[in-house]
Amino acid sequence: MVRRTKEEAAITREHLLDTAEVVFLREGVARTSLQRIADEAGLTRGAIYWHFKDKVEVFNAMMERVRLPCEEAHDAQALGLTQDTDPVEALRDFAWVPIARMLDDARTRRVFTIAIHCTEYSDEMRPALERHMAAMEEFRSRAERLIAAGQARGLLDAAISARSASIGFIALIDGLLSRATLLPIEAGDVEGYRGGIEVFLRGLRQDESKV
Repeated sequence: MVRRTKEEAAITREHLLDTAEVVFLREGVARTSLQRIADEAGLTRGAIYWHFKDKVEVFNAMMERVRLPCEEAHDAQALGLTQDTDPVEALRDFAWVPIARMLDDARTRRVFTIAIHCTEYSDEMRPALERHMAAMEEFRSRAERLIAAGQARGLLDAAISARSASIGFIALIDGLLSRATLLPIEAGDVEGYRGGIEVFLRGLRQDESKV
């Protein structure tokens, strides 16, 4: 009986977080009350307070259920460079990890959209923003190392600083991620997103490779 009660409580908690995602996305975090989430979930206000003390706790729990797109790339093996590894191919694969996460995972797309477009960050919620910024900076830093490796092997134009190139790279990825939060995912998006990455990489190559 105790196990069943715990399982039911866990199911209720997940249902509340699922509902919070929907309401936050539709109405914005600031305009959403715990009562609104409870009503939408078909539960009492007491039920939501059993699991969460306030809206900030709901928001943080919702954020903790997903990996942000650039966090997903942190596990990529793109930096496992050997003499036989093409840094340009590694950079291409690395770039695609967060984009694929956004295009393929509806929950990640919803939560990322809420975090970027539907949230006014109070002090209590600022850790979520700092988490996002840290993930983006780590992604940029790893890209910089890949670009530097490509330059060292004569594959990428060394006249462009690796840091400057990595800033442009993260700006491209951030823009593609933002586009995925603002527009419906349509047939042809994968090809278009890959094409955008390819255009950027071509601009980094040595002149003789820009074909």
